[in-house]
Amino acid sequence: MTTYTGAVFNNGIVAGLLEVLASARERGGTAPFADEIARVNRTLDSCAAARWAMPSATSAALLDLLAEDLRAATGRDLPPGFLRRLDEAAGGRNRSEFLTDTALRLRTSQREGIARFEDLPMSAWEAELRYAHLRDFSWWVESDEYGTFEEGVLAGVTSEHPGGCAHLLPALIAELHAALLLDADARSVAGLRSVVPWATPPILREVLRLASAHLLDAH
Repeated sequence: MTTYTGAVFNNGIVAGLLEVLASARERGGTAPFADEIARVNRTLDSCAAARWAMPSATSAALLDLLAEDLRAATGRDLPPGFLRRLDEAAGGRNRSEFLTDTALRLRTSQREGIARFEDLPMSAWEAELRYAHLRDFSWWVESDEYGTFEEGVLAGVTSEHPGGCAHLLPALIAELHAALLLDADARSVAGLRSVVPWATPPILREVLRLASAHLLDAH
């Protein structure tokens, strides 16, 4: 079984899950922990690549596999830093029991259905993943290098022209639309603006207008 340890450890979703749960544990209480499990499922479900390559059921199976390996080999093949973060996430519980329980919670949460934003607001870590292109675009919006706001946005929109536009702009435009749809949910908007402070409706609409115009005019 230890031959699988490296593969499980190297899985980014498993490592990311432990990071999220450790952070939730640091904030205290059992409710935040349960909420983060639901947010993990929601995040996995929102990404087509994750649904295909690493759905929630597969992540839960990897946690079970890691728990079995830990019971057999006490983690001798795992890096100390990973084990330290696992202990922080477990909050003093036995490592294998914690992983098995977390796998069960992932499956239970998935059966119960994906949590809606109005029921469970988006957290900052979710916003960092969902709005990575908006976050990366912040320099163009906030920079004082350009004479006007519009000049800075246009520079950002055209920064990868021509070839990179096919990869950059569709993803940016999709995130702009999604961010605008969040506006009615104040708690989720707060999560977004903790990551992208400039993401107010007027600015989002203007960036969307300029990015869309570039695609229409130049491509």
